[in-house]
Amino acid sequence: MHQSRLTAGAISIVLVGLISSSSLAAESTTSAEKVAKEAQEAIEATKEYTAQQKEVFQRKAQEELTAIQQQIIELRQKIADASESTRVELQKSLNELEKKKDGVKEQLNELRSATNAKWHEVKAGMNNALNELKHSYQSLLSRMP
Repeated sequence: MHQSRLTAGAISIVLVGLISSSSLAAESTTSAEKVAKEAQEAIEATKEYTAQQKEVFQRKAQEELTAIQQQIIELRQKIADASESTRVELQKSLNELEKKKDGVKEQLNELRSATNAKWHEVKAGMNNALNELKHSYQSLLSRMP
């Protein structure tokens, strides 16, 4: 009888252990699923934020380019009205400015086609090209009669 009690006790301990183990395994699986779900949500939120940032930057860059294009049109008219000797020198600078503007357009097209993961790299080039274009414009403007 004593042996059957010991066996019954041992079986009870094993069963309790198995039940506890399966509960821990279920909790562990649930926790892992929860962590995976939260990680996926964080990734999606980051992708969405990046796409929004890219879109905002593109819009701002396009607005700046459009404004500079309008300013170049106005400069072109002023240069056409300048004296011939001044016009030749200013026209060369205007041609360089136009080339830089075309370079900015190309950068903007690259930015539009860049993946969300790579747009930060293109953004730096775009910022540099825009700044150089603005500087060249200001330089030409300062030489206007």
